[in-house]
Amino acid sequence: MTPENSSPFVRELNELRRGRGLDATDLHQRIGPCLRAACSIVDADPPAVARRKLVLRLTELCGGLPADLRLAAQAAFGLHEEAAGEFLDRRISWLAGALDRDPRTARRRIDMAFRLLDELLGDPARNRGGSSPDGWYVESVRSMLRLDHDPPDLQEERRIVAEVDELDELTLSLSVPALRGFEELPDIGADVLFGGEIVETRQVSASHAQFVMRLPNPLRLGQRHEYGIRFAPQRSEIRPYYVLTPLRRCEKFSVRVRFDRARPPARVWRLNGVPPRVVDDGVDSGDRLTVNRVGEVVLEFHELHQGLSYGLQWSFTEE
Repeated sequence: MTPENSSPFVRELNELRRGRGLDATDLHQRIGPCLRAACSIVDADPPAVARRKLVLRLTELCGGLPADLRLAAQAAFGLHEEAAGEFLDRRISWLAGALDRDPRTARRRIDMAFRLLDELLGDPARNRGGSSPDGWYVESVRSMLRLDHDPPDLQEERRIVAEVDELDELTLSLSVPALRGFEELPDIGADVLFGGEIVETRQVSASHAQFVMRLPNPLRLGQRHEYGIRFAPQRSEIRPYYVLTPLRRCEKFSVRVRFDRARPPARVWRLNGVPPRVVDDGVDSGDRLTVNRVGEVVLEFHELHQGLSYGLQWSFTEE
């Protein structure tokens, strides 16, 4: 039952969880006016577009909840892949098993999750720009670049969100320009650590490669997926920077660079959303960073803008 004094958002969320949740065939008719406004759904949107806007907005907001409440909300809506397509009672039974609690406790967790979503939905939706043409965006990137071996080694762990149904492949890119005056070697390899397999490698140029990665299973609209990948450029020296320049929506980026302690840089500086040309020109931002005693620098960025570069740059000279 829904308390009479619950907020309009909570009442509308409770309406969505009935039956098959977000998989209901009449979903577009059950989206209340408050949710329509919060998800930027307009009257002219066809049912598929309204569903897509709703699912992606709720997926985003569920990602900010504590782990148990995130699971509760995902089960309530049918967003979790292991509870998708089932009726509400079955989804609640699944949630109770996943939490190792009884169904009554599972329902209380859903109510708590909805109260938090009520607060988040009250904030205006941020303008995310258009969707990616290939149907996914990046929720988080964690990178580890090791410069204390030869050749350098880059490992990334990413969490992505599907913006379409039946997403089964990702195209990944890496650029590794050689030092000026050194010959470009067209040899950039990749090895998936978990979460997929490389099925095609495209050496676009001497410094740029693309990799087509097949996912373990096709993703549904709004479903998250994590994968890890190791890139291995076959060159001993690279240009003195590491940046992420997102060409699609990217919410969070954290990077750790481990330098060779026998040859540490004299200067390291942060690049916080600069044009790529600034990186190529080696302009010191003045935002100096300190290499810790084990030779590492750690940074984190949020809400990255497409087309700008984020990361760090270094120099082995003082000026």
